[in-house]
Amino acid sequence: MRVLGKIAGAGIGYFFGGPFGALAGVALGHQLFDRTPREFFGVPLSEREIRNSVFFAASFAMLGKLAKADGRVSEEEIIAIKSIIKDKLKLSRRSADFAYRTFEESLVDDETFEIHAKAFHSKFTDAPEALASMLEIMLIVAYADFDYNEDEETLIKLAATIFGIESEYPSILALFRGNADNIEHCYELLGAKPNDSDEALDALYQHLLVEHDPQVLLDEGVPKELIALAKDQHTKIRFAYEQVVASRGQQSGVRAT
Repeated sequence: MRVLGKIAGAGIGYFFGGPFGALAGVALGHQLFDRTPREFFGVPLSEREIRNSVFFAASFAMLGKLAKADGRVSEEEIIAIKSIIKDKLKLSRRSADFAYRTFEESLVDDETFEIHAKAFHSKFTDAPEALASMLEIMLIVAYADFDYNEDEETLIKLAATIFGIESEYPSILALFRGNADNIEHCYELLGAKPNDSDEALDALYQHLLVEHDPQVLLDEGVPKELIALAKDQHTKIRFAYEQVVASRGQQSGVRAT
């Protein structure tokens, strides 16, 4: 049985055996090593704990597939992965070791990116904010070497399609492109157009705020370690919205409320 299939269907039973046992550490790093897992005392893992496990396991497996999409893994991509582990997620030493090992294992195993993406989606079908957050993590790695190539884009678009959020891909991508001081980029980041009404603009803005709301992500079972990423994106979205509103006010003299 494939590794990610096991975790999606059986919780902790997933972690023993399989093509790359290192997933045990990354998936339950903060439970299995930072504290004693309740499962060992006959108490089943909660749905939140299983979701956390899937998030970590599938995330680093997908990032490995993404990094080698163009046939080589660049030094910049390695640095980006280590930065995500150390600076963004601030994992404990043991969890960080297993996370990186999972990334390395995924570079050589025969499982496909699609398998991992589907396993991830299976546990976050009802959590679009978590799915969007995963796309953002992928884009951090893809942009690490300043060369977002066709192979990387194909995989990320595939993930967006599997996740059912392909329509949101352009605005998520905009978080990583251009200068937020540029009004055209601000519209792109918000997924809006200059001729959109103020009401439509406000609706898009509110949707993005919820999608990147740290508390919403926590409620959906996204590991708390990822909340720093959501806060960063929240700041960019707010700034873009303020720039667009200011621009409209300057053009019309009055900003509709």
